[in-house]
Amino acid sequence: MILKRPLASSAVTRLAKELHRDKPSPAAAALVRIAASSVQPAASRAFEALAEACEDPQAAGDVIYQCLLQCGGRQDEDDRTWSSVVAPLLLGGSPPRLVRFLDHDPVAGQPWTRPEGIVDQLMMCVSFDSPRRPALERFLSTTDQPLVLAKLVAEWSDDTFLPGRIVTDTAVANPHLDPSDWGRNVLLAVAKDRLDLLDFTQAGTVEAVVRGTQMSRADLADKYRRVLRALPPGVARERLCEIALLRTREAEEAIAAAIEAGFAPERQRDRVVFFYLTQQWDRYKAVDPDGELLYAAYLAVHHSADLRDHGLTWSIINVARRSGRPDPAVRYLEENPVSKSRESGRGRGPTGGYSSDYGSGGDYGGSAGWTGGSFHT
Repeated sequence: MILKRPLASSAVTRLAKELHRDKPSPAAAALVRIAASSVQPAASRAFEALAEACEDPQAAGDVIYQCLLQCGGRQDEDDRTWSSVVAPLLLGGSPPRLVRFLDHDPVAGQPWTRPEGIVDQLMMCVSFDSPRRPALERFLSTTDQPLVLAKLVAEWSDDTFLPGRIVTDTAVANPHLDPSDWGRNVLLAVAKDRLDLLDFTQAGTVEAVVRGTQMSRADLADKYRRVLRALPPGVARERLCEIALLRTREAEEAIAAAIEAGFAPERQRDRVVFFYLTQQWDRYKAVDPDGELLYAAYLAVHHSADLRDHGLTWSIINVARRSGRPDPAVRYLEENPVSKSRESGRGRGPTGGYSSDYGSGGDYGGSAGWTGGSFHT
């Protein structure tokens, strides 16, 4: 939008009238852009019109939404829209205009201009690519507005993505955000030092803590690591050992925690596989000096009808190959030779895919866990 001073003031007057009509209008978006411009006195008049509209329950939702929409990321390099318009307009006053609107809970308006939609848009201003905005961070770190608190908590409940740095910092700092008020939120409970809220009889608790070790804040990541190393016996330790054998980004953290804390699966046969795949050779030799338990485990997985279990087969093969240790697959082939006709006809070994290149897999595990017992995912 190119503004000329002789026309700008007239445009602001007309746009301000549009704000208070019952039908949707682009007036609010235009006024936000004018208020963020350097054209005076039009910019000041536009800001005043927006402030007045925020006091009108019918117009406030649209104005606030448009303000936040134009700040939902790095849309202008100097962040002028936020610093000169949105922050003083929405976060100024006591209580701030934004809080007054959210507390009022108007029944009119489009879904995105209602309080829930406004809070959703507010969180876009603290997304992963958003600039640091001190006024907004102070607000989120101190507010007790229920809708805002609920949305902050929701950012910690995503099973795919960890909360961004701004959300993390503000949620940890906010004294009104009590994890016990929001159900079982493992990540948030650890971040807020409420370990009493953790239920280690649930495997999902350990899974969430392992995810927490990937947090961008080093001090928080260390909190989750310490929790992993202090897991109680039972379900928690068993699940940690299972995760250690999966080919995931978090597996290395699980391996490090289990080895440092001395954890191992409860069943002896599971321990053999765990020590072997994590290459804890002293502990492995102590429980399986002649390799018979590992071979029995290999056979059990090899004969499993569940194709997912064959990932563990490849893991054993790969570790044997890379560590120079006896390969149970080679022993199996020696004890169960494949006929020439079968070998030439199918081109596959009896391991369900075992070939000269040993298939694919990593040092520490396959796509599934131990079969026929507690070590199974």
